[in-house]
Amino acid sequence: MTERESADIIPFPAPARPASVRTLADAADADPGARLRIALAALDAALDAQRNAVADWRTALNELRGSMGTLGRSLHGYQDSLGTLDSRVEALGATARQLEAQADVARNAAAD
Repeated sequence: MTERESADIIPFPAPARPASVRTLADAADADPGARLRIALAALDAALDAQRNAVADWRTALNELRGSMGTLGRSLHGYQDSLGTLDSRVEALGATARQLEAQADVARNAAAD
């Protein structure tokens, strides 16, 4: 079985470089130190971006610390409320047991 050509392949043109890139490349070709200056400028830009990212991260950590503190205070408040509720439930349980015992005494006295 032979394969037949079913389509024409049209090569895409290479993308044109922006003028700023051509200028940097031309400067690097003309001056050997220009390539180093361009690399150092790119490194400075990357370091500035990293400093900004670290500052944003620290801000986010401080906000998280504040939120966690608020959450901790809320949880302590709920814990105190649950402790109070537990004490009240215990008191109601004791009263219920006392009433049950009195009912048993009354039932036994009525049966006699």
